[in-house]
Amino acid sequence: MSGASVLQELVRQVRTDTLRILESVPDAALLWAPPGTSNTILWHAGHALWLQDLMCVALLAGESHLPEGWAERFGQGSRPSQITQWPSRAEVVQLLGRQLVEIGRLLENATEEELAGYPTSLSHHRNVLGWIVHGLHDEAKHCGEMYLLWKMWSRSRKLA
Repeated sequence: MSGASVLQELVRQVRTDTLRILESVPDAALLWAPPGTSNTILWHAGHALWLQDLMCVALLAGESHLPEGWAERFGQGSRPSQITQWPSRAEVVQLLGRQLVEIGRLLENATEEELAGYPTSLSHHRNVLGWIVHGLHDEAKHCGEMYLLWKMWSRSRKLA
């Protein structure tokens, strides 16, 4: 089994979980953040899209495929509390689904040499394969944050 086929399965599993949570939470929970925090479920989902664009799509396709302004709203160092125009859940779901298909195609066409290469756009301490795994690990952690926020939101409604 090739590294690319293992990555395809990992991408499918991680992204399916991200989409399942995003599609399941009530509308009122999407932009809720506990007091003293600012990252919301919708922000985590948008951040997952940014992560995979940076650490997979751009490395394998040679360019970013994010909508304009996405990195500023959802990238590292973004400030969710200052976002005034949020994309809809449907838009984020569509983008995540489209990216899942695109990553599958990119990995299917990736050579072992490409995956073993060191990118010029990111730190050289990881090869492309390492960056993709790192991005998927990070998305899985953000998926856990989404689930925890959903649970916290639900609990806060019961206490009110």
